Amino acid sequence: MDLNIFDFSLPERYIGQKPKNKRSDSKLLIISRKTHDLTDDKFINIDRYISENDLVIINDTKVIPARIYGTRKSTKGKVEILIERLLFKNKFICQLQSTRKLKKGDIIIVGNEVELQIQNNNGILCEINILNHTITYLINKYGEIPLPPYITRKPDYRDKNYYQTIFASKDGSVAAPTAALHFDNSVVKKLKTKGVRFACITLHIGMGTFSTIKTKDINKHRMHSELYSVPQSTVDLIKKCKDKNGKIISIGTTVARALESFYSDRNVPDKFYETDIFIKPGYKFKIIDHLVTNFHLPQSSLLIMVAAFYDTKKILDVYKHAIKNDYKFFSYGDSTLIL
Repeated sequence: MDLNIFDFSLPERYIGQKPKNKRSDSKLLIISRKTHDLTDDKFINIDRYISENDLVIINDTKVIPARIYGTRKSTKGKVEILIERLLFKNKFICQLQSTRKLKKGDIIIVGNEVELQIQNNNGILCEINILNHTITYLINKYGEIPLPPYITRKPDYRDKNYYQTIFASKDGSVAAPTAALHFDNSVVKKLKTKGVRFACITLHIGMGTFSTIKTKDINKHRMHSELYSVPQSTVDLIKKCKDKNGKIISIGTTVARALESFYSDRNVPDKFYETDIFIKPGYKFKIIDHLVTNFHLPQSSLLIMVAAFYDTKKILDVYKHAIKNDYKFFSYGDSTLIL
């Protein structure tokens, strides 16, 4: 399947650059897969489209302050570190930017006190040991929120709160599960009052989520790998929901990836697994019934997944409708609910 099929033109003014003053003030575009009708609404009203027997599943991962600046000990040259995955209390995997490649054994100094030693560097990912502090100390004192590359400003005090979902509890992501950024306590209260149940998975999002697809044929693309876990309590709630003919509502593509991987591989609850699943048109969804998701980048794996859940041509028509009606795109953009 040709990657160019998933291309579209998006003027920069439609890219959300700042969070809403109130999370649930976001626009919500309801997409019916049965009738193909589009309904323009607000996220605060999402409870109107969710039934009491349904189960809402969120990703409880927490964004860490993963961007850190340091200098080479030997030359004082500047180094930018973007943490990709936490390994142990004093070890992590990251991407590096520097004028010259750092080699095994080289030392990076952060804040004139924290010493980081290169263990391996293949030019794409680098493994680093912290010699004299913990990863918690490093990121809490010197890290900043790694806003996506299409947000063209430095992070500020609002991002520390708003680029984090209200469900965030488990450290490990370098990007937010943005579909859940629209939820606030008022939305959750309305849904729970209606009888809707909530469950969670954990999927730690890596920077690969922003990687472009470089193969013209999408079938030749290999997805980045991410860690995920599905709790036993969520498995139990899914079964109860299905038994009552309720719908499983995936809040975001990360939840969809985790659940589809878990049920495809018949994995064990409460354990972490790697997933590199690439959901594209032709995929038969096994577990999720509805999908809440933001508007995605052209030619991205996320847009391709949404096309698989709905329809390739029709999702591009939806995006034209969104542009015409001044919806905002990407992480700080507006939302869709695909029924």
